[in-house]
Amino acid sequence: MLLQLNIKQFGIIEQATIELKNGLTVLSGETGAGKSMILAAISQLSGQRTSTSYIRYGEDKASVEGVFDFPKSKEVVKIFRELDLGVEDDEVIIIRRDIYSTGKSICRINGVVVNLMTLKKVTAHLLDIHEQHDNQVLLIEKNHLNLIDTFSKETIIPILVKYKEKYREYKIIQEKISNLKKQESDVLQKIDFLKYQYNELESLKLKKDEDFELEKEIDYLENFEKVNNLAYSISEDIDGERGILSKLGRIRSNLGELSRYNDNFDEKYEEVTNLYYILDDLRYEISSYTDDIEYDEEKLNKLNFRLDKIRMLERKYSRKLNELIIFKEEIAEELEELENYEENIENYLKRSAVIETDIKKLAKKLTEVRKKTAIYLESLIQEELKFLYMEKSIIKIDFKERDFSQDGCDDVRILISANLGEPLKSLSKVASGGELSRVMLALKIIFSRSIEATSIIFDEIDTGVSGRVSQRMAEKMYQLGVNSQVLCISHLPQTTALADTNLLISKVIFDKRTLTKIKELNDQEKIMEVARMLSGDNLTKLSEEHAVEMLALAKKTQKNIINSIVKNNKDI
Repeated sequence: MLLQLNIKQFGIIEQATIELKNGLTVLSGETGAGKSMILAAISQLSGQRTSTSYIRYGEDKASVEGVFDFPKSKEVVKIFRELDLGVEDDEVIIIRRDIYSTGKSICRINGVVVNLMTLKKVTAHLLDIHEQHDNQVLLIEKNHLNLIDTFSKETIIPILVKYKEKYREYKIIQEKISNLKKQESDVLQKIDFLKYQYNELESLKLKKDEDFELEKEIDYLENFEKVNNLAYSISEDIDGERGILSKLGRIRSNLGELSRYNDNFDEKYEEVTNLYYILDDLRYEISSYTDDIEYDEEKLNKLNFRLDKIRMLERKYSRKLNELIIFKEEIAEELEELENYEENIENYLKRSAVIETDIKKLAKKLTEVRKKTAIYLESLIQEELKFLYMEKSIIKIDFKERDFSQDGCDDVRILISANLGEPLKSLSKVASGGELSRVMLALKIIFSRSIEATSIIFDEIDTGVSGRVSQRMAEKMYQLGVNSQVLCISHLPQTTALADTNLLISKVIFDKRTLTKIKELNDQEKIMEVARMLSGDNLTKLSEEHAVEMLALAKKTQKNIINSIVKNNKDI
């Protein structure tokens, strides 16, 4: 449930705090006062696409903040634990979205910055928003299949997930078969080309990081004289006529003798002894090194020749040495596949046939479950439409088989005969605005039983209806609000009269700027608002009396609806 809505610098709303309650809340007011802006603000909390046009003129950013009851949803608890937000039974959820003039927006849940995907996952359990254009969703037939799957998601989705996995595997194999068939005409030519590349790379017996080792050896041989002189100089300095080793030996001997008389020099004696043996080891290593060192011009030429060959291949294939080694392995794999072309394509075809059998079984199962769901859904829609004075209408969910796709092999259309004697036709061809609104409301009522959203929001869903139909639509929205929160923008007196809470949205001019004002109506103000809807701006005593009578009838209707719900719950 949405407890509080805080809006700042959003459209013509400079600043507003709206305390919201359970039940049916109706937002009414003149056109352009800001009702739709309030709905747009709530939509921003649900993760819908934003726009800098929402920012009030002259401001750098707009902000929307919603305070929600923590829903009884394991999925929301899981998300909160993953975000390390902490979960308490009495905790609320505070969602905030800041929209900046740069085009960026920042979303926060309880102060933690989250991405839009996470925001949508959470608010799917909090908000169900019906905007004016949503009726048009029913006119797009490709959306009808999703209605079936959503309605029976616990049964259908597990099958659909398995189907999609198999279908994905099937498409991958089909792509491989297609690629092999495309290569059929030039497969021999490609094999020859790949063999040439492979043999050229294989002939050099390339080793990982070999070029670095070659450069190191070449550098040594090209600087042989310098290396030899350095080694000889070190050897002379250690063990020559004036070498440091003999001097250090004398110092060590004398220091050992001195330490016999003063043990303060024991530690220094040990250090000098260690240094002596270090230099002695170095003398031995240098001596061995100078014995082995020799200049080999032939080896140098071979090393340079091999490095040149490697560099030539690197330039030719536009790859470094280590990449060439991987490239050679890739060529080998492709060669193996091409050389076994007929065998591979046969294996792929066999595998494809097995998967296709699995897909057909899963698709058949999907269709069966969807058709059972459709029959039940048809009866529920029919029941709701009967209440909404479309008792003569017939709803049929039509199935047609099509080629396999990622959703199965079902083409689904919702067909309607709105009047007795009329044939079943697509919603887009026969439904008037009022009929479409009633079908959409029927679906909302049906789906509200299975969705977890605690706040349902309608933007003028009763547009295009009047009289007794509008009364029934109002009653259905009130019924929805008995066990949840329903927010509705409406211009109809029937809906306004049945509301538990009425919010009047008006606009005022202050300091040469238009501002939106939001006021919760008391009983007398509610009478005047209903009277205004009945007669327009010219309020009369008769319209006021009519409003009083309508509100009295509304109270009786509310009581009857609640009693009916209580009775049904007891029967269950």
